[in-house]
Amino acid sequence: MNPEMIIEMMNSEMAEEMAPKMMPKMIPLALQKFLDKIPEDEREEFIAKIIDIIVDKDEKKEIYSRYIDMFEALLNVKGLKIHSKGGKGAIKEKISPMDLFLSGLCGCICIAVGNTLKSNNIDAKVKVDGKVEKSFEEGKIKKITINIYVKTNDDIDKEKLKDLILEGSKKCLINNTLNCEIEKNIVFE
Repeated sequence: MNPEMIIEMMNSEMAEEMAPKMMPKMIPLALQKFLDKIPEDEREEFIAKIIDIIVDKDEKKEIYSRYIDMFEALLNVKGLKIHSKGGKGAIKEKISPMDLFLSGLCGCICIAVGNTLKSNNIDAKVKVDGKVEKSFEEGKIKKITINIYVKTNDDIDKEKLKDLILEGSKKCLINNTLNCEIEKNIVFE
């Protein structure tokens, strides 16, 4: 069966009737079985489209968390529901509140740096990752390490570019709200 036939079938009356019954079983199975077979450079965009569809179709646009049990909560981020396991019960397979916090910080800094470079007419690819050093005993984050990766073909002095990147990162509201040590490393690719 070719892709055109499948797409044509999706527009049929039979699909209209069967899809809502089959999707809850088929979509998770298909994602589990075939997601890693999608080329990596296409996978991020594919996942982003799925998330946009989920968030766009849900009428409840609020952000909330509902307690489940020891270290577990159900998070709703504008319609995207996430089973979260955090604190000392955090596991790699589940998204923890700390993961969401860190991804929000990385996203905010990435946007701030990207916009700063763009407004200075510097064409660059920007990626930000990070890690936290936490103390359960003190009940706080002690240190955050942020790595800002920048790849540009523009001929620009690396020290000036580094200063511009660090200055741009200061435009992140999340970054400016935190009261812990934040180490920022600039990595030119």
